[in-house]
Amino acid sequence: MRIIITSALVLLLSAPALAAFEGGPKAPDGGFKGPAVKAEVDTVAKALKARDESPCVLEGRILSAGPEHEEYVFQDATGKLIIELDDELFQGRTITPENIIRIWGEVDTKFGRDSEVEVDRFEIVE
Repeated sequence: MRIIITSALVLLLSAPALAAFEGGPKAPDGGFKGPAVKAEVDTVAKALKARDESPCVLEGRILSAGPEHEEYVFQDATGKLIIELDDELFQGRTITPENIIRIWGEVDTKFGRDSEVEVDRFEIVE
């Protein structure tokens, strides 16, 4: 009798752990669905004039590696600037100057230098 009660108790107490291990109940899909606010800084020309930490979304090409590690020369139809793109953001993807990418980040103004963009994430458009 003691073995049956102990076994039942172990099974009862381990059920939540087994459910979590196997994924448990599926979380419902969801989130916001609707219009988004368009970034005011959406070109290189605007980024070069924007205030520090202004959010931006830019679309263009990486032309070459920049002067420092994790810096690249980025160009769109309005001009060129340096972007700071951490190695881990590539996630195994390879980009060439032929690829068009969209980057999300923020403007980084530096005294005596042109503004740069610190990239938070990017996607390959073409």
